[in-house]
Amino acid sequence: MAMRVDSIETGALEQARPRRLQLLRQLARKKIAIVALVWIVIFYGAGFFAPLVAPHDPNRQELSVEARLQSPSGEHLLGTDRLGRDILSRVIYAARTTMLFTLIVTLSGSLFVGLGLGLLAGYRGGWVDAAIMRVGEVLAGIPGLLIILAISAAFRPRINDAAFWLKDNSFLGDDARPIVFFLVIVAATILFSWVGSARIVRSQVLAIREQEYVLAAEALGASTWRLLLRHVLPGVLPIFLVGLSGGMAGIAGTEMALSWLGLGVDPSTPSFGSLLFEARGVRTFQEFPHLLLGAGIPVVLFFFAWNLLGDALVDLAEPRTRGR
Repeated sequence: MAMRVDSIETGALEQARPRRLQLLRQLARKKIAIVALVWIVIFYGAGFFAPLVAPHDPNRQELSVEARLQSPSGEHLLGTDRLGRDILSRVIYAARTTMLFTLIVTLSGSLFVGLGLGLLAGYRGGWVDAAIMRVGEVLAGIPGLLIILAISAAFRPRINDAAFWLKDNSFLGDDARPIVFFLVIVAATILFSWVGSARIVRSQVLAIREQEYVLAAEALGASTWRLLLRHVLPGVLPIFLVGLSGGMAGIAGTEMALSWLGLGVDPSTPSFGSLLFEARGVRTFQEFPHLLLGAGIPVVLFFFAWNLLGDALVDLAEPRTRGR
């Protein structure tokens, strides 16, 4: 019996492998998608290696008149801000904040929670499906960003108290406050980030579970987890990755919006939201355009890159447009 199940799984994997290679070759032919992917790799690579790439300490202040609001030069490629801090270094560390935030929220919220609940709801059906989807509908009907803002604002004093307690009573020390504020907005974002992924996965599972190879594996006595991981998941994964790429920009935008409003990461942690907030105002842009352009251009390219990559993946996943 086990040998029959293994043979069915082997045949399904052998059929899926050529299709995956074909999709990768088609993706490689899309020049815009490759350019977008290269920029995403550069953005995340700069954030990952921020301590090695950044030319200066992002929080080092030079309060002399000559050091503040310098235009781009050989020493400061993107100039300096009002406190004499190097903008390029702060942009690189802001990319690190965005990288950590998007990866943690995506892996924990969309990947584990969203994918897991979507597989379970679509395959089990019945009251399990109804319970998961009703909770998702309730959360989807609530303005997520407004709730996250309310949570950050309402619990700000308690968050500060917890940060100061951890600073005095744990090994985190001065890093306690940035870590606590970061984890709070991550947890609040995860609460809403899984709904879209779960819906996409569930809709695919409802179709895949009626396929012949899944029914054959069920008839041969394969366990539920074996069916989900070896038979259902490979069929769900392509469209799930398409939805995931489309949601990355929105996840990053949540962190930037919170930091813009002063309710995101700790002010000592560079963020694109706080950088753009410091560059606000028409007069500031007219006199010191490098404040806005230095942080704004990487953000705009980041959003464009994820959207272009998502469009390319949609074309590959959609049979009607794959041959165009």
